Amino acid sequence: MIARLRWMPFWLALPLLAPACAGTGVGGGGRADRNVISTAEIEAAGFGDAYLVVEALRPLWLQKRGPSTINLQESVKVYLDGSLLGGPEYLRQVDIQAISMIRYLDALEATQRWGLDHGHGAILVVSRRGTDRSF
Repeated sequence: MIARLRWMPFWLALPLLAPACAGTGVGGGGRADRNVISTAEIEAAGFGDAYLVVEALRPLWLQKRGPSTINLQESVKVYLDGSLLGGPEYLRQVDIQAISMIRYLDALEATQRWGLDHGHGAILVVSRRGTDRSF
C-alpha cells in the first residue's frame, strides 16, 4: 500500500505532462525544419538570388564557426544538385526561380557526405530540375 502511495504524485501529474511531451505528428502543423528553406519561403522572400535569401532567412548558415584547421581559411561550401560550386559567394549566381529548396548541412553531415574540408558545413541548393534527393 505504501509503495502505491509513493507513485501517486507521478500518476496525478501525468495528465498535465502528456501534452508537453506530445509530438506534432506528420500533419500537426509543427515547426518547420530550421535547416531547410522551402520553395514557399524562397518565393515569399522576394529576393533575386540565393545569397540574399539565405542572408535574410538563415544568416547563421553563412557565419564561420571558429577555425576548422590551423593554416587554412575555410568557409561554408555551396553545392548545386550535389556538385561543388565553391564558397558562399557562389550563391549570388543562383537564380531563385530555378531553386526547389536550400538545405544546410552541419560540419558532421557535410563531412560524412563529401569528405574532409567541410568544417563549417555546407549549403545544398536543389534546383527544380535537380535529381539530388538523397538528404
